[in-house]
Parts: sequence; structure tokens; C-alpha cells
Amino acid sequence: MKKIFIAISLLGNLTIANAIDINNLKWTSDFETLVNLSTSVENTLEGIDQNKNGVRDDVEYYVNEKYKDKPFQKAMFIKAAKKMQKIITLSNNKDVEAHQKLDRELLNLYTCRDYILYKMEDDSLAKELKDKITFKGKVLNTEKRLRAYITHKQLLPFRFDDLSDAQLQRDKRACINQYNKIKNLDKNLISSTN
Repeated sequence: MKKIFIAISLLGNLTIANAIDINNLKWTSDFETLVNLSTSVENTLEGIDQNKNGVRDDVEYYVNEKYKDKPFQKAMFIKAAKKMQKIITLSNNKDVEAHQKLDRELLNLYTCRDYILYKMEDDSLAKELKDKITFKGKVLNTEKRLRAYITHKQLLPFRFDDLSDAQLQRDKRACINQYNKIKNLDKNLISSTN
């Protein structure tokens, strides 16, 4: 089961770049056309971010509504939205290391979220993977944004994100600490309102 989970997680992270015909911009049937590119939204890479927190307003609203009762997932998706926004607005002229750093940080957020859900919250794995892909579609909802993300992925060297066992253990501990911190903050908020 764990091998299937890891394979699906990795496939989910790579598929957004590989599952799109860049010339026609069509989603493959693997994702049952979860997201349609929008022609009615602000079509700049930056979009609208009235509170200047690094997350587009439409994405922030989506995450806050969908995960209002799931503080850990809400926090992770807000962080992921910030990373994705930085990725799609990062100049292609920046050195590859800048792209690698952001991509690694984003992958770390997704991996942490998936690990916690799989190990501690026991939510439906298939549903959660679909939710993650839907989230990516919300962030990359225009042709410009999608092209910027694909271009970013194409700049990355193959297998740049292989990590040592020691780094994986540090990432795992940091993930669990972050989860516990968010859970404790949520408990304190609930206690203070009662």
C-alpha cells in the first residue's frame, strides 16, 4: 500500500507538467477534466491579491472555504499557493537554482500534507489526491499561468530532488512538528471560544 501511495504522489506531482498538450492545452482524461482554463478571470500571472499576502484572492477564497474545518490542510494549501505564485512569476532568466529551490519547497509541502493525511488523519487517499490536483488547477487556471508553470518544470534538471536519508528524516520531523503546532493552535482557538 505504501509503495502505491508513493507512486501516486510522485505521479501526481509530475503529471501536471506531463499530462498537458502544450499546443492545444487540453487536460488528459486521466484527471477527468477536473479544471477548465478560465477566460473570465484576471489573465495576468499575478492576478488579484488585495491583501498582498502572496496568494491570489480567488485561490485564497477557495482554500479558506474548502478547508475551513481542516486547519492543517488549509495552512498547507495556503503555503503551497504562495510557492506556486512565486514559481509562476519567477523570471525564466533566473538561475536554475532559484527554480529548484522553489520547486523543492513546494514538493516538500505536498509530501508533508500527504504524509500527515496518510499516517495521522486517515482520510480517503484517492479523494485527497484528487483535491490536490484540483487545487493545482485553481492556481493554474489560465493559459499564461499554466504555461509559466510548465516552463518552470522544463527548466529543472532530471532528478534534482533526490534527497539523502538524513534530509528525509529532517523533513519528516519538521512536517510532524508543523502538524502538531497547527493542531495545538486550533485546539487553543476552540478552547478560548468556549
